[in-house]
Amino acid sequence: MRIQNKHEYKNYLGNQRIAYIQKGNHRLHTLIQFVNNDLVDKLVIESNKEVSNIRDPYKTDTIQSTLLNYNARATEKELRRLLKKSFIPRTFEREVDANKVLSKVSNDISRIEAERIAKNIRFVENALENADVNIRKYEALVEKLPRQVSRREVLNKCITEETELPPTKRQRWLEKNLERGASYNKKYTYKELNQLSRDLERYKTHRLDFETAMMENRQADREGYGMINETKSWVWSTLERTRHQGMDGETIPITEKFEVINEVNGDVDYLLFPSDVSSDHNNCSNICNCGCTYDINKG
Repeated sequence: MRIQNKHEYKNYLGNQRIAYIQKGNHRLHTLIQFVNNDLVDKLVIESNKEVSNIRDPYKTDTIQSTLLNYNARATEKELRRLLKKSFIPRTFEREVDANKVLSKVSNDISRIEAERIAKNIRFVENALENADVNIRKYEALVEKLPRQVSRREVLNKCITEETELPPTKRQRWLEKNLERGASYNKKYTYKELNQLSRDLERYKTHRLDFETAMMENRQADREGYGMINETKSWVWSTLERTRHQGMDGETIPITEKFEVINEVNGDVDYLLFPSDVSSDHNNCSNICNCGCTYDINKG
């Protein structure tokens, strides 16, 4: 990669940092995929058994609680790393503030992931109700295949030819009911669960940068100084045929939201920073696979 200027160099460093964190949290992403797949396996294999509490493990709150245990540890590690580089002294107030940030960010990420997994579960339930699934074949396949293999592909292989749905209609039905999901009323595909984890890692990195900057501002206010982190600037990824080139260099007050426009379809979102999943209202149009970063500017 040939870096042309200082701006591209800053963007390169930002993306390298996120890539490094993603690599470090590869195990976390795998664990989340395990949670999803284990629940799907349990649902499919026990679908023809009489189990009175079969739905209990599939409640969003239950799934979120499981994911929170994983996410909290990874989030705390990254937050502590940021705080070591911050000027904020290690005081009781800082620790209280940091714990609030940790809880808030971990809960937000776990909630989004849990909603995504819950949607997958519901679509699998729909498949079991509307198609003829060979349960024994499914069970045999999941015993042989790696634990993280997409269950959508496994389930697809177990739809028997004797189903009442014609093959062409069955395929369309599978595409609609097994691949599509929703989070915050937006649609994602079943096979994008891993991609969602990567997007959420980018969200977590940017969110912790933002929260740390706000902690610095609160600390400065307690000590009688003016605001330290006043503005933030959008940094476009510089990659060809990518969104948000028009956003490059846009600078706004740190607490305000960027007005982000998808140049391809005109979708508009108001985001605190690139990859702000919690503010997405357009089917991931301005979020998924966005390689943009941002700078927080000190006054």
